[in-house]
Amino acid sequence: MTAKSNGRQPGTPEPLCIELFAGCGGLTLGLHNAGWKGLFAVERDPMATETLFKNTLGQDAPYPAFISWPDWLPKENLDLVALLDDKAMRKRLASLRGTVTLVAGGPPCQGFSVGGRRDGLDERNYLVYRMLDFIEIVQPEAVLIENVEGMARRFVSKPGQAKASVADDAIARLEAMGYAAAFRILDSTAFGVPQARRRIVIFGFRQASAKIRSVDLGPLMEAELKEAAAAIKAKYGLPLNRPITVEEALHDLSGEARVTCPDSPKFEAAPYVPAKSHYAKLMRKGMRRGSIPDSHRFSKHGPGIQRLYALAHKTQPPGRLSKQFLLDNGTKKDKKVLLDRYAPVSTITTHPDEYIHYLEPRNITVREMARLQSFPDDFKFYGRYTINGPRRRFDVARCSQVGNAVPPLMAEGVGLALKRILSLLHSSPPLAKRSEKSCEARRELSAA
Repeated sequence: MTAKSNGRQPGTPEPLCIELFAGCGGLTLGLHNAGWKGLFAVERDPMATETLFKNTLGQDAPYPAFISWPDWLPKENLDLVALLDDKAMRKRLASLRGTVTLVAGGPPCQGFSVGGRRDGLDERNYLVYRMLDFIEIVQPEAVLIENVEGMARRFVSKPGQAKASVADDAIARLEAMGYAAAFRILDSTAFGVPQARRRIVIFGFRQASAKIRSVDLGPLMEAELKEAAAAIKAKYGLPLNRPITVEEALHDLSGEARVTCPDSPKFEAAPYVPAKSHYAKLMRKGMRRGSIPDSHRFSKHGPGIQRLYALAHKTQPPGRLSKQFLLDNGTKKDKKVLLDRYAPVSTITTHPDEYIHYLEPRNITVREMARLQSFPDDFKFYGRYTINGPRRRFDVARCSQVGNAVPPLMAEGVGLALKRILSLLHSSPPLAKRSEKSCEARRELSAA
């Protein structure tokens, strides 16, 4: 892509970004590929931080997103609340005003998710407000908040019932800080991700009220995100008129051969077999046939699970297995999804044992989860593979790192859309005329 097409005028510096709640680096990778330069990232969990740093920190990383980390900030797992409660650190952050283009992040979503308890009093809900505190201190030119679709829904008949959604509250506060702000719901399949993952993105632009109001930003976001989705597919040679399927994403990871898993000698893995789909070749990044994919450890299933999975393959249609089928076959698990090889998967969660491979009677692996999230295979994961019980609330194993991440292809599209809107805000003739023309052009393109 040219400098102009990705939202940056020739000769201007790369836009500078700070990322909060960075996790293992899905958003980081996408923004990096969209041309954003990372200043630093904040992530509390040590395992997720190890994955993030080994893939993105420094010139020797495969994706060097953070090459100008400030000397005053430790290169370690960091807690946002602790940073904000440190008076000296707040002064350091305030000194960044006028230098940061974007603050981006996806606060923990467990309290918002319709797939969970959806508890209005979940303490993790309030971390989005701490992110807003950080934004008020740093005053970046632009803001990106990503989260589950449930963030845009009010808590009804639940603890902490409110008249407005958390997304509406966040937008109101951004407006009070001088930002034009709006949100849209995205489906990751539109960006070439083989997963029907619906997410909310909130955009905010500081000192934009003279050119655009919040009420006008929503339609502009929609137009730019649609164009960015098409641009991502075109950039990587992915189909423009259909989603990527599970089989296209995973077929080269499921050969019959079994080898010892390199980082877990008591478990088996499978070497690569030839990649046939364009998506698989894109994700493999030149990894050769016979080599062993990272984080591709197979679970050890007992006889009961093996029988259940074999029976599901023989008798059940692809998709979520019925609760009656699960009860009749002696499992307390209320969610099991038999992957449909001919369609994208539903939202990948942090539980690999919820997904049955489309060919084999087994759970999908962390690497297969990562493929369905659009992480390339040279992006490696670190830490324990899984964590069960109460520690899941505090520790982020590989499966949770992947399940919590923003799909990198979608993140890249969002990064492009942000840069394009910033370019429009800085442009002349006025934004309203430019955006009206661009929307008309996109309508014509859609009609064609």
